Amino acid sequence: MELLKTKPGIHKSRGGLIRSFVFIENGKIKDITISGDFFLFPEEAVFKILENLKGTPAKREDLLRNIEDTYAKENIQSPGTEPSDFTESIMKALEA
Repeated sequence: MELLKTKPGIHKSRGGLIRSFVFIENGKIKDITISGDFFLFPEEAVFKILENLKGTPAKREDLLRNIEDTYAKENIQSPGTEPSDFTESIMKALEA
């Protein structure tokens, strides 16, 4: 049971800086934190994204689909920041 902690993945979207720290176990996200100076509405949206990412395979297409689905399900608004921006931050953490 290998647990891998990544370095921070930092991505600048039009809406602000996104910083991701990811813990991987068996090729899937075990735990993740996202911070930065972006805005998400409703306020608890980031927690919904983080919770839904747990257990997701650490692959770009799976991450993007998961975040897009969470945006739709939770009616998330994020001025200047798209699901692809969060995906990019996570991928940079995984590639670090």
